[in-house]
Amino acid sequence: MVKKLNKQYETPNEGWNEERINREDSLKEDYGLSKKQEIHKAQSQVRDLRRQARKLAAAEDENRTQKFLGKVNRLGLIREDDHLEDVLSLKVTDILDRRLQTAVNRRGFSDTASEARQLVVHGHVYVDGQRVTVPSYLLTQEEEKEVELRMPEPEEEPEEVEEETEEAEDEASEESEETTEEDEE
Repeated sequence: MVKKLNKQYETPNEGWNEERINREDSLKEDYGLSKKQEIHKAQSQVRDLRRQARKLAAAEDENRTQKFLGKVNRLGLIREDDHLEDVLSLKVTDILDRRLQTAVNRRGFSDTASEARQLVVHGHVYVDGQRVTVPSYLLTQEEEKEVELRMPEPEEEPEEVEEETEEAEDEASEESEETTEEDEE
């Protein structure tokens, strides 16, 4: 039997909150997101990081704390000399800024965030030499330097093919003229 996958995010508890909806709409517009689900995923990621930081602060395990801070630092969410308190102050925009789609837009490969999303989805963006087609891919600090855009070169059509088609059209029109003359006789 196939295992059913769990959701990777939590939706808001209240159904209608105009302030939250307006805030989500502005984030969706600013970052070129296709669905509010992407905002909910980013909120869940921030929530999970905060939860881990609180657990580590309570456990006082220095080794695990340093590994966790190293991981969060590699993602570019905090600086190297920051502490657990800085992880607790993360916002949704911090996660959205680390997305591949945002990096493509920020580097000037596209004019808008929606165009950046299209470039990623169509497979024109490479990270460290590998094609990445997921706009929500979280870049590490090292990978962010390796983002490049490879647009396909337009192919030139050979002129010989055009000449051959013109000759074929001329022959076809001559043949049709001959058949109409024979029909008239």
